[in-house]
Amino acid sequence: MKQKTSVDGDEATVGAAATVHADAQMHVHDVGGGHPTGRPAGRRAGLTGRGGLAAAMIACLVGAALTLFASSATWARTEVRDAASAAGGGAMSTPLPVALGGGDLAPAVSALGLVGLAAAVALVATRGVGRRVVGVLVALAGVGVMVVAARIGFAPEPAVRAARHVVDLAPSGHPGIDRVRLTAAPWAAVLGGLAFTGAGVLAAALGPRWPGMGGRYQTRTRRPLDDWEAIERGHDPTASSG
Repeated sequence: MKQKTSVDGDEATVGAAATVHADAQMHVHDVGGGHPTGRPAGRRAGLTGRGGLAAAMIACLVGAALTLFASSATWARTEVRDAASAAGGGAMSTPLPVALGGGDLAPAVSALGLVGLAAAVALVATRGVGRRVVGVLVALAGVGVMVVAARIGFAPEPAVRAARHVVDLAPSGHPGIDRVRLTAAPWAAVLGGLAFTGAGVLAAALGPRWPGMGGRYQTRTRRPLDDWEAIERGHDPTASSG
């Protein structure tokens, strides 16, 4: 009976020691950052790895799709009159309906959308400081898209009145416009600019930590062959020495 009690005590001591050793290893891994155990830490690690690069690329592609689609869509509809003829008491022609697109009111949105589209490729091709520079440029492009599109969304009359197509419809060069009816296209462009800004901020902050292109896309330096390996591959090891 005494011998059995001793064996049980030894097993309990070994089990407790193993538990303490496992806890110590877990603590060391958590402090060193090698194996994060919490879910929030895993998410942070994902943004600093390939997950962050993928998120920035997807945001650039989504932003480019929204801005380029919005720039080709109709932004505003109105009716144009000749204001000078009406003020002088002349015969007023029938108001002409006009539909204006993003190219008429905000041509810069299309150009900035192409910048964001190119950034999706540049994020993969660059690394380090170059990737951070790309992130800053994308963020600036996103801010530009949001400013231009939001200004038209909140106050479209000045841009509509200054549009070339509207000016050409007034012989006097002073067009008068009726109530402007906006579509959802300017706000789609704002969302695209927001996606660009988010991708740019993410790339500027974490881009240098993201991995570059895979090793299969890079030229690897081969180590010199010794004599036996050269003979096995059918090369003459004395040919280069002569």
